[in-house]
Amino acid sequence: MIIPEKLGQRIVDTTMRLVHRNINIMDRDGTIIATGHPHRYKTLHKGAKDVIETGSIIEIYPNELFLYPGALQGVNLPIVFDDQIVGVVGVFGHPDEVRNIGLLVKMITELILERDFVQREMRTKTRLREQFIESSILNPGTELSPKLMRIAKTLEIDLLQPRTVMLIDASIVIQKLRLEYGSSELVVERVEDILFSCIEAGDLLTEQDIACLIGDQIIILKTSKNTDWLCQHDPSAEQLVRSLADAIGGPMTCGVGAIANSVLQYHISYKQAQFCLRHCSTDQAMVQIYEKAILVHHALCESLSGSTLLAIDELKETFNHMVANNREICNTLAALLKCNLNINATANFLHIHRNTLLYRLSRLESETGLAPCRSVDDMIICRLLLQLVDQNSVLS
Repeated sequence: MIIPEKLGQRIVDTTMRLVHRNINIMDRDGTIIATGHPHRYKTLHKGAKDVIETGSIIEIYPNELFLYPGALQGVNLPIVFDDQIVGVVGVFGHPDEVRNIGLLVKMITELILERDFVQREMRTKTRLREQFIESSILNPGTELSPKLMRIAKTLEIDLLQPRTVMLIDASIVIQKLRLEYGSSELVVERVEDILFSCIEAGDLLTEQDIACLIGDQIIILKTSKNTDWLCQHDPSAEQLVRSLADAIGGPMTCGVGAIANSVLQYHISYKQAQFCLRHCSTDQAMVQIYEKAILVHHALCESLSGSTLLAIDELKETFNHMVANNREICNTLAALLKCNLNINATANFLHIHRNTLLYRLSRLESETGLAPCRSVDDMIICRLLLQLVDQNSVLS
């Protein structure tokens, strides 16, 4: 590790205010890189060179100055990081007077360096995680790029592991913190600190999971070992969201996409997670794509974005004309689907007579040719038509 000069000077300035003594920090060559005496900057300190070579504390008394060119009286101690001497810190004064002060300054310096190293390492990993997610999810390519593989190697990510995308909306929490802290940059750092501290403290994610904060959303690539469709509902995902909400202090909603078996499928899982997130509510904070109602809804939305729309265009016009003259048909069909095509249950739900319901369904069949209670295909088409009506209502 090389001690950054700016950091070294900050350490000197801070500790000098505490101990009221001049302090020097020297690099591994014995050159002064930070000091309270500006005229000594970049000069060679013989005492520091001896500390580097011997690993011992060097105390320089006034009568020994001739032995240490470039030095003044005081104590010089090794700065140790990861069991290696990375520099020297010196405190000016008679050794008998500043010996304990020197030990204190050495401890403060090592703690600050360790904290700075950890923060820089975290920032580097955060940037790499962001780059990985941007390359694989937000701006996906048609093939695995060398850049993506390099990032994965640096992060020690196994690209062969299946992963699912979790998309957590933290906008309410971030807005709350913006009101508290004022600066958006401070808010982002605060949320990231809480996020990763919570994840590390609770063992909520494995080393193979990737999480980062982009905008007001937390994007997580979570590994999955379960390939059984019947058991795809992931309780650990719910635990993660609850823990983050408790830690950050506010409500959070989450959408979860399908399991992607390769990096090239991550963006698909991400789009599904976006779809699920839009369908979260106060009653349901987490929505997963494997929930049957959501899965069918998503499948129908996907089909309506393709050539299916052209195929049912004429039927759609007929249905829209019917709806314009008889709006209750939409409520009737929606209730029928909600009640799993059960006539009696649907009539009770709508608070109408059974015969009234049958009359409405008869009109539907006579005008559109669709009999949802007698044909699964007709039922699916009715749901498609209802979805189109809902979309048009939103757009208008």
